[in-house]
Amino acid sequence: MKESRQAGFSLLGTMIAMAILAILATIAVPKFHSAIAMANTTKVKADLTTLDSAIAIYATQKGRWPNQLGDLSDYVSDLDNLKPPQGKCQLKDGKIVTISAETYELKKEAAGIELDGEDCRAACAGYTAGDFGK
Repeated sequence: MKESRQAGFSLLGTMIAMAILAILATIAVPKFHSAIAMANTTKVKADLTTLDSAIAIYATQKGRWPNQLGDLSDYVSDLDNLKPPQGKCQLKDGKIVTISAETYELKKEAAGIELDGEDCRAACAGYTAGDFGK
């Protein structure tokens, strides 16, 4: 009888390789989700800071707060396409929130630098730029 000399992977070798991949996946997946949350947080914070600067310039030039986000189109390039990321973001207190807002908004409140008895800030899902970060 002729002896077969076919080469291949043994079942044990394949199982060891799968175990190694599973261990690497359990380490990598949480890091990946954390990186996405940090990227979302950084984008939201940068966008809100930019909008806050535009609000301050608008108020200085016009003597009043903007009524809507669209009023800032002269101060922010491509304002129509400025949208918050969808997903998880981290707040300064360590809490993770899920952002599902489609647009940024203006938040007027009675605090801070006042003009006409109120303060105006850019917000995302009710949070201002100072609320995001580590």
